[in-house]
Amino acid sequence: MSRLATIKEYAFMKALHDRGFPTPTPIDQNRHGICMSLVEAYPMTNVRVIPHPYEVYQKLIDIIIKVAEHGLVHGDFNEFNIMIDDDEVITMIDFP
Repeated sequence: MSRLATIKEYAFMKALHDRGFPTPTPIDQNRHGICMSLVEAYPMTNVRVIPHPYEVYQKLIDIIIKVAEHGLVHGDFNEFNIMIDDDEVITMIDFP
């Protein structure tokens, strides 16, 4: 089951990345693990202060809308699966 979940997650991430969505670069998958590029950012759960919260919120809403316009649903879009760097660049991770 975990191998099938990994195959699906890798395919989901690759499809999104190939279409310009803010995801790590998927490199490969094997058994229950996915190899992807390093994201030099912090999980949003670790961020205590966001200098421009409205702009970050708008970026997040724009991502969700764009994903939906492609007929997809992240399914787990929350602060644990969003990375943000010092320049407030967003990266989505962990696709169900």
